[in-house]
Amino acid sequence: MKKSPWHSVKQNVHHVCTNCNTGNNIEAENLRQGTGNKPLCSECKDLVDKGRC
Repeated sequence: MKKSPWHSVKQNVHHVCTNCNTGNNIEAENLRQGTGNKPLCSECKDLVDKGRC
């Protein structure tokens, strides 16, 4: 499911898919809402492109 973007202060990408393993493994203390002006995660992009987001 696609939702509002989120990112980690320790990553160089943002996430939008609830099915993204990388996005789901962000520890609570590093989690921030929004894109952080970072590009979309390649895993999320692949999920969006395949209609699995």
